[in-house]
Amino acid sequence: MWRSRTRGPRRGIALADFCHNEDVSNVTPFPKARRAPAPRRPPRLRLGVIVAVVVVVLVVLAVLSRYYIDWLWFGEVGLRVVFWRRIWTSLVVGIIFGAVFFAILYSNIEIARRLAPRYHAFEGVDLVEPVRERAQRLTRVAGLGVSLVIAVIVGASCAGSWLTFRRAIDGVSFKASDPVFHHDIGFYVFKLPALQFVYSFLFGSLIATLVITVIVHLILGGVVIEQEETGESGPRARRVTGFHIESGALAHVSVLLAAIFVVGGFGYILRAWDLLYSTSGVVFGAGYTDLHARLWAIRILMVLAWVIAAALVANVWWRRRLLPVAAVGGWIVALVVLLGIWPAVVQSLIVNPNQGNKEGPYIARNIVATRAAYNLDLLKGTAYPLKGDLTSAKLVANQTTVRNIRLWDPATLTRSYQQLQELRPYYSFVDADVDRYNVNGTYRQTMLSARELNIGGLPANAQTWVNQHITYTHGFGVTLSAVNQVSSDGSPDFLVQDIPVTSAATSLQLSQPRIYYGETGTEYTLVKTKDQEFDYPGSGGQDVYRSYDGSGGISIGSFLNRTAFNIRFGTIKFWTASSLDSDSRIIIRNNIMARLTAAAPFLTFDHDPYLVISDGRLFWIADAYATTGLYPYSERQGSINYVRNSVKVVIDAYNGTMTFYDFDPGDPIIRTYEKMFPGMFKPFTAMPTALLAHVRYPEDYFKLQAELFATYHVTDPGLLYNKGNQWQIPTNVSISGSGEMDPYYVIMRLPRQAKEEFVLILPFVPNGRSNMIAWLGGQSDPPNYGKGVSFGFPSSLNVYGPAQVEAAINQDPAISAQRTLWGQQGSTVIFGNLLVMPIMDSLLYVQPLYLESQQTQLPQLKRVIVFYRSPQGGTLPNGQTQAVTMAPTLGEALSEIFGASPSVAGPTPSPSPGQTTTPGTTKPSTQLKALIEQANKQFEAAQAALKAGDFAEYGRQITALQQTLSQLRSLP
Repeated sequence: MWRSRTRGPRRGIALADFCHNEDVSNVTPFPKARRAPAPRRPPRLRLGVIVAVVVVVLVVLAVLSRYYIDWLWFGEVGLRVVFWRRIWTSLVVGIIFGAVFFAILYSNIEIARRLAPRYHAFEGVDLVEPVRERAQRLTRVAGLGVSLVIAVIVGASCAGSWLTFRRAIDGVSFKASDPVFHHDIGFYVFKLPALQFVYSFLFGSLIATLVITVIVHLILGGVVIEQEETGESGPRARRVTGFHIESGALAHVSVLLAAIFVVGGFGYILRAWDLLYSTSGVVFGAGYTDLHARLWAIRILMVLAWVIAAALVANVWWRRRLLPVAAVGGWIVALVVLLGIWPAVVQSLIVNPNQGNKEGPYIARNIVATRAAYNLDLLKGTAYPLKGDLTSAKLVANQTTVRNIRLWDPATLTRSYQQLQELRPYYSFVDADVDRYNVNGTYRQTMLSARELNIGGLPANAQTWVNQHITYTHGFGVTLSAVNQVSSDGSPDFLVQDIPVTSAATSLQLSQPRIYYGETGTEYTLVKTKDQEFDYPGSGGQDVYRSYDGSGGISIGSFLNRTAFNIRFGTIKFWTASSLDSDSRIIIRNNIMARLTAAAPFLTFDHDPYLVISDGRLFWIADAYATTGLYPYSERQGSINYVRNSVKVVIDAYNGTMTFYDFDPGDPIIRTYEKMFPGMFKPFTAMPTALLAHVRYPEDYFKLQAELFATYHVTDPGLLYNKGNQWQIPTNVSISGSGEMDPYYVIMRLPRQAKEEFVLILPFVPNGRSNMIAWLGGQSDPPNYGKGVSFGFPSSLNVYGPAQVEAAINQDPAISAQRTLWGQQGSTVIFGNLLVMPIMDSLLYVQPLYLESQQTQLPQLKRVIVFYRSPQGGTLPNGQTQAVTMAPTLGEALSEIFGASPSVAGPTPSPSPGQTTTPGTTKPSTQLKALIEQANKQFEAAQAALKAGDFAEYGRQITALQQTLSQLRSLP
């Protein structure tokens, strides 16, 4: 309320009479103004009300339809326990927090209204007058309405945190405690987030209530901003000279501030626990300064907050107007000194001069926690001695490993699949997944890709609603090839291909090749309609049609369901489409990632689910992780610092059924979810044996572990602090590009193992160096599934890393000249991923080379490059200690280096353009070698002349190089 200091006669009651009479019933107040008749509501207002009601009704219908469809969908996938647990928990949380907020806000608005002064006295004038009686009446109604609206919004917002409170209720023990406060880890993971939410809610509610309460006091005269006239005219005729607060309003504001400081004091208890996630030290977690400065500062601030709260409560009787301002100001000063200046002084004067010793115990805690949280303790480290040279006899003894060396990169192979096997524009291959199968009795590494439906590939005039949702409903079949085999022209040698699907082995035959659920997905698909679906393109242009006979989808036969889906998708076609009947069903969330995240939003999923063939059917397997970012002292990677690959999800590509298998019964997070959602998870022993044979160590999990293991393979705090044994994943290892090396699957026999197994591996190099120092492996085959191994090389040996091998390959004259020749013939040369293959006590390096025509954009495998370097300085058959060669096949390349090689399955690729290669030829002719060497020298001379600025010499060398290349082309 604004108060003017102007003097003059005013209508009112004599102040002397008012002050000397306790009973003011005989005082005649100002006559109340007669209420004017209520104006009739204009038509526009009535129209606005109608529009508002319609909007509200539509919003309510949309919300109800969304929940109803979710209820139907969770019923389809058999997970209504997730739906109901979410609904009831959200409802309870929303009601509780909404009611608490309403109670806090409305009670304070009502208190402010009742404390508002009824009469106002004028300075220097013997008069009083009633204070805004209309405003007081309106405040009661408006306060109730505003409180209800805000409470509903707050309750709805808090309901979204249902999972936080569900975890707090059902959380189980980790059976391990933190080293500072000695609480169970489960307290920090499950209960602390709920406590922090409650604290933030109460603190925010009180702050909002304080602001609104002050506004109410200002409106009703409890707080008065004083002004005086300046004698000027216009906007500057008055100026603010101060404010006045009535005693009741002062007491009210003091109590609210006291409540804020009480809650803030409890907040400092939470803040003390938050120190376990500090990032101010050398490593993640509470360090020396945190525990010797910040922790004590927090405790002092906690006590100070409660002392200030007590003083503010006492101010109800003291009525000191400046006390609230002084309390807030004093608290801010204490905050700056205790949490700003003091820790900085301790860090600068005590910690920094002796940081290694001061932080040592806390680094040790970080090491222990990080290794436990990421399962790094299970990675068994052992020496890889590199004592012997690789020989042809050793290659023969490890021929299963050699036969499964991957010559096809997933990205390159996918492009080949797209060119050779998509067959129609409405099919697409998303990616190729590495797996292993028993093919005609042989354990083989393979790559597989699903031929999925691509509605966007239909012609523009075929993009009708019927085609998009009724006719074209599914993909068809897969393409599968061995990782090491090529056809005669350098294309993949398919084991499963074409439409209808043909298979080269009984174990790969498909009785149900249709893919209704995949990685692409559609908005929705209608099945079991009166119209038949397009099945696959038949021979002779006669397309094949059929009807879906699976169990997937939601019934859309009833009027209620059709109405709900009409609202959900913003259409009326579910009412009007003549092809729908009582048996019709609608498939939604057929993108498997959308399906998984909708069913289990509390799990984190691997970015790449993979498709497997099992018993003639197609199944997707997705790896799911239990994660948190609240494991004390564990180093964070992004937002998480604890991860377990606890769950494998199997999705039927035809029916869409999802089965969640628990692969880590000891994980506390999964045990908590099993308690929250009973019956959702099955033990891994319940997984069919045929599917169990295809589980694999997941790439995302392995890469995350590898990134941490590069630092946390050491357990000595001093060594970690000094970074004396820091590793890194090799980078910039591709001649055709750059980037960090990705882990890759191989079939190999690990040291001291009796047979080959499916392993995911990745090499390491020292930080800032190129030589290789170790490699990490993750085992996939039962009974060793989930185990990790780390092999370190002797520090006395210089083991070539991937970048060094790439450099040696790039510097080889024959390879360089051949690459130049292909480039001049209009082909793009693509170097595949360099693979480091541990074989017995040696390392073999293999890199495929592809050619891609600029016209067809079809990558074809044309050469295989093999590099070998003797670790002990031994002599190879060529008399050298190191060899690099490029040959049409892996077998030929191995023969050139070792004199002989094991049988490597697969026909020889066709010759490259402009060159003829006799099958079985293992060495180029003498003339060819001489011309290649001559071309390389001319190329190097031209480059040197160009750098020197001698353009005349550069032109001569280029002309000579062109003549040499012409001679190369003319060779038979």
